[in-house]
Amino acid sequence: MAISKTKRHRMLRWIIQISFLLLFIFFFVQTRYGLDITFQNLFFKFDPLIFIILSISERTIVTAALLSIFLIIGSLIFGRFFCGFICPLGSIIDIFDTHAVKQYKISLSVKNGKYLILLFLTIAALAGSSFVHFFDPLVIVERSLTLIAYPVVTYLLDAFIPLNNAFYTETLIAFLFFVAIIGANIVAPRFWCRNLCPLGGLLATLAKFSLFKFTFAEHCEQCGICEKICPTGALQYTEATIDSAECIDCLRCLYECPYRTIEYRPTVTRRPFDITRRQFIVACGTGLVAAPLAKTFLHPKLNGRLLRPPGAIPESDFLNICIHCGKCMKVCPTNGLQPCFLEAGINGLWTPRLVPRVGGCEKNCNMCGQVCPTSAIRKLSLEEKTYARIGTAVIDRNRCIAWEQDKVCLICDEACPYNAISSLNETIRSTTLLRPFVNERICTGCGLCESRCPIEGPAAIEVFSIDEERIKTGSYITEEKKRLRACEERQEDIPSGFILDDN
Repeated sequence: MAISKTKRHRMLRWIIQISFLLLFIFFFVQTRYGLDITFQNLFFKFDPLIFIILSISERTIVTAALLSIFLIIGSLIFGRFFCGFICPLGSIIDIFDTHAVKQYKISLSVKNGKYLILLFLTIAALAGSSFVHFFDPLVIVERSLTLIAYPVVTYLLDAFIPLNNAFYTETLIAFLFFVAIIGANIVAPRFWCRNLCPLGGLLATLAKFSLFKFTFAEHCEQCGICEKICPTGALQYTEATIDSAECIDCLRCLYECPYRTIEYRPTVTRRPFDITRRQFIVACGTGLVAAPLAKTFLHPKLNGRLLRPPGAIPESDFLNICIHCGKCMKVCPTNGLQPCFLEAGINGLWTPRLVPRVGGCEKNCNMCGQVCPTSAIRKLSLEEKTYARIGTAVIDRNRCIAWEQDKVCLICDEACPYNAISSLNETIRSTTLLRPFVNERICTGCGLCESRCPIEGPAAIEVFSIDEERIKTGSYITEEKKRLRACEERQEDIPSGFILDDN
C-alpha cells in the first residue's frame, strides 16, 4: 500500500508540474500576431522578483507585476511551493534530470549563491540598473522558447504548413546559457534552483518565516531515505533538521518515508542566514560596480542604427524596465525585431531593436506594445503608433539605382505607407528622370523602404535614429504632425500598410 501511495504522489506531482508547464507553453503559443492579448502575460504578473527589482530601479511601483503580492503571501504561509510545482524552469530541469551521469556532491556553502545574486540585483537596482533579465527563471524560459525553440519549430512545420520561418541573431549566448542551467544537474539535482536562482532566493527568504514547515517527529529511524531523495539537499536526517528555505515543498519526504516520520505542520522555528561578511561585501560591491559598468562596452558607431520599437520609453528607463523576454520579437509579423548584442551595452543584451533590412515596421501593427509584460514598450493604439517616430530614412546616392546608375527605380517610394518619399524629376549628367527624395518631417523611420530596396548588401536607403521620439507619458500625436501628414496624403490604388513580397 505504501509503495502504491508513493507512486500515486509522484504521478500527481508530475501532473501538476506538467500542467503548469503546458499552460506556460500555451500562453507562449498564443502570443502571436493577430490574437488578442489577454492572459498571455499571467505568469509574469505573479513574479515577485520582477516586481521588486524593477520597482527599485525605477523608483516607482511597477504595476505590471503587482499580482506577485499574492505569491509573496502564499510563500509566507506555505513556503517555496512555487519552486516545487509551478516554476516552468524547475519543471524543465526535472524533466531533463538524469542519473545516467554521476552526480557529485557540492559544498553546502554554494547554496548562498542565490541569496548573493539576489543581493547583487537589489544593490544594482538601488544604483539605477536592473539585471533581473539575466537571472529570472520565467524570463529565461520565455526567451529560450522565442530565440531557440520557436525558429526550429517554424522551420519544421514549414514542411507541412506554409509559414514564415522565424530567425533571430545573437541566439548562441541564449542557447549556451540555457544549456548550462540544464547541464548543471550533472553536478547536483536542481543545481540552479538550490544555488543560483534569485527568485528561489527571494522565496527562500520568505520561506524562513513561513507558517507551515516540514519537521521531523521524535521517533526518526535514521534510515536516510529522506535525505537521499530530497532534490535540494534541505534535509539532514542525522541532525533531524529540515531547512525550510531550501525545501521546495515537493512532498517526496512526506510520502516516501517508510516510517511516516516527517510532518507538515505550523511551526515558528527558523534557521538563520549563514552568509559571511566577505560574501555580503562582495555581493554589494559587485552590484555597485556593475551598475555603471553596464553602460560601457558599447559599439558607439552603431548607436545611430539602434532603432527601438515604436512606443519604446526613453533608453535609460527602457533598459531597466525591459526584461528581455523576447515577446515583442515573436509577434513581429516581419521578423524585423531582433535581439541586440552590445549595441546598447551589456545590459542591452537581447533587448529588441528593429533591423529594417530584415523587415520593416508595418503600419497596421502595434503588437509589440500589446504583448510587452512590463510596458517598456507602451501600448499604443494603431493610430497613435503611426505617429511614433523611431528614426529617419537617409538615401545613399552613391548606391541608389536611380541616383548612381540613372535607372528608374521607385520601389522605396511605393513601399512607404506614410508618403514620406517622393519621386521627383532631377537632372544629373544630362539625364533627367524620377529620383527619390525623403521628406524628413513626415518620415517615421518604419524601415519598409530599406527592407524593399532591391540592391544587394546594405540598402541604398537606410534608417538612422535621427529625431527619434521616446516618451514615457503623453501622446505622440500633435497638430503639427497631423497637418504635415494631411498635406502629403494622396489617393492610391492600394491601401497603405502591409507590403507583401511578390514571391
